[in-house]
Amino acid sequence: MNSSDKLIEQVLILRCQIGDKDALAGLIERYQAPLRYFISRLSANPETAEDIFQDTWLTVIRRIHTLKKIDAFSTWLYRIARNKVYQQLRRKRKLSELNENITVPNNTENDVFSTEDAAKIHRCLKELLPEYKEVLMLRFLEQMSYEQISQVINCRLGTVKSRIHYAKLALKKELEK
Repeated sequence: MNSSDKLIEQVLILRCQIGDKDALAGLIERYQAPLRYFISRLSANPETAEDIFQDTWLTVIRRIHTLKKIDAFSTWLYRIARNKVYQQLRRKRKLSELNENITVPNNTENDVFSTEDAAKIHRCLKELLPEYKEVLMLRFLEQMSYEQISQVINCRLGTVKSRIHYAKLALKKELEK
């Protein structure tokens, strides 16, 4: 996002905080497609995903006035969405626990997938654990930094690096099938 887009977004957020409904519509329009995609990939159920999408925006409407750092809006928004998805998943089944103390090589920042594999990657994302899907989508689709991802999923930076590393391995395995 370039600096003018960031500025426009910040103005929209400030306007939302004072109750401007048109500004809220502008924010929803900006985030509608990527947020829907993020939620639908994590939840894997179209009906549930739409409910979670709506519930996420209702939470944003109710709590946007509490947002102190307007430049952290996207991180805040995705964290709300993630929490809603996981609440829904917990209702349906127990999530598998991941080892939070795994160390990972430092070269994870440089590994990227080519654009010609994009369609196949999107299909293979469906097969991954939710913990892996979310970090891959936040990192490569939303282009969030490791620090932002850490804030969204509420874990240590090392855990983010570990999950991204193992998510890439799992995705690679799916791609090779």
